[in-house]
Amino acid sequence: MPRLPTQPALVLLGALALLCLAACTPTATPATVGRAPTAPPTARPARVPAGWKVLATAHFRLAYPPDWTTFSLGDAAQEDAVHSTGYYIATPAQHAQLGVSALAKADVSASCRATNPQTQPPQQTTLAGLPMWYLRDVLVRWWVFVNAQQTAYTLRAFDGDASAATQAQDDAILATFRPDNATPWRC
Repeated sequence: MPRLPTQPALVLLGALALLCLAACTPTATPATVGRAPTAPPTARPARVPAGWKVLATAHFRLAYPPDWTTFSLGDAAQEDAVHSTGYYIATPAQHAQLGVSALAKADVSASCRATNPQTQPPQQTTLAGLPMWYLRDVLVRWWVFVNAQQTAYTLRAFDGDASAATQAQDDAILATFRPDNATPWRC
């Protein structure tokens, strides 16, 4: 059985992602806030390869190879209480290779304020056709996307020390990510 991070470790990792988000230098202008749609979009993930399965949650959709599996980061009662959801995507050998989570109603206002000059801001990049912040450490590659409803999505690939082929496979899976609202949040 693979060794997985504990719930406190996952909370710490999520907090780290939000702190890194807060370190971003603002480059956007305020957006006009419109009415939110009454029903979430039902769009399927982008570029789903034939035969792949689709993980569909209240906050996002993601496709993955047919021999891979998914399992929840927490139980439904916890997710409802903290407005979050998250899943691991595991290889056929049951190794948790990817993680995708969403935190609704996230306080991302700190990302619009001045940052500490000693803090290294994450890079801005595009993944799955969406503007994201990108961070990397020795073992994990992180992407963060925040939508107009201030839902913060964190995508993780636990492959920082893996081969280029493994990282390419993980990138192909993450490229299918579709949030419930793909309109980016602006300061």
